Amino acid sequence: MQFGPRAPLAPAETLIEPETLRTIARSSVEGPSVRVVQGSDAAAGEIAVVCGAYCEPAEWALKKLGPAIDAKQISRPARTIRIVTVEAPRPNTKAAIFIAPSSGRTLQVVRSLWSASSITDEVVEVFARQAVTIVDARPFEQAGQPRWGAAIPITTIVPPADATDLDRSSFVAAASAYFLATLPNAGSEALLSHLTVGAHARLAEDGRRAVAQMGSQQRASAEVLIMFGQAIEREQRRMRSFERFMPAPVDPMLHSRILDMEKSITSVWTSMGITSSPFVPAAERIRGRGGEDRRIVTRAGTGPLPTPEPPTAMLKFPNVDVVIYELGNFIDGKRSISDIRDAVSAEFGPIALPVVVDYFERLAKAGAVSIK
Repeated sequence: MQFGPRAPLAPAETLIEPETLRTIARSSVEGPSVRVVQGSDAAAGEIAVVCGAYCEPAEWALKKLGPAIDAKQISRPARTIRIVTVEAPRPNTKAAIFIAPSSGRTLQVVRSLWSASSITDEVVEVFARQAVTIVDARPFEQAGQPRWGAAIPITTIVPPADATDLDRSSFVAAASAYFLATLPNAGSEALLSHLTVGAHARLAEDGRRAVAQMGSQQRASAEVLIMFGQAIEREQRRMRSFERFMPAPVDPMLHSRILDMEKSITSVWTSMGITSSPFVPAAERIRGRGGEDRRIVTRAGTGPLPTPEPPTAMLKFPNVDVVIYELGNFIDGKRSISDIRDAVSAEFGPIALPVVVDYFERLAKAGAVSIK
């Protein structure tokens, strides 16, 4: 026996054992269609692989899993993995992976909206980098994703428009769905580490955006501080979402570790030099001259909100329908109007507080929400 340094694993191999990962990658996509991979625990929820008019990549993904599980080449997951269309969310769906039509020359991963930030983005990015050398991971943009609200996080895979699009995208979807369906698993500990590393990488993107907004004199406006503070809270929500996949009650030691992870990334706040003040959560922040509206917005019922005519000032956004959708996603009966305004402004660009107040008052007049 020869001793020496252990060969390093690929990041994806720290989540799924290498032999299992190779089995998923090499599985045949011949044979009958597979629409459902049944999990072993009906109470554990489901992972959705979502498609629109073109479902072949989603079908290939489940073909890579179903026969291998039935042949006991890989273990059966606790959660069911199911192909669904954009119109039909299933009850108790824990996460969704949407495969969009092919576009561009590189494999793209489009992250979820900030309101639905979750571990799904991190998992899909890790497996996408296993499939291809260059991955274009980007913030949310419209690619035909279903609008299921913040309760179901959705990460989008946009395959490259070439001959490899089906094989690569189906592998990423299959591996990601399988990992999420088996949590907690042997890769849980590694995922926690990936979440911290990924948070810093995404905050670096936001940091460059903040520097650009500050200009050559590097003066941080209120909007810069709001944007970067909300970006930190987005990553904290992502870390917190790990508990969504854990059996209840969540282990106190795990909960404590996640709280430590959330606290650790706030160091970026002062290390960038944009402010010397310590990071303060949005709910505890004191706002300046821009005004504040502490009234809480609460939904009057379930289901999609109506879509009243948006205030004229909102029409400056090219994706105004997504901005309005995200305003509704942040309604949780706890956030104030100012909190929601800050969150959506950080994601899409500054929105004046009176404009957001006007929009919510239109919803209240329609009976869709209450404001107190």
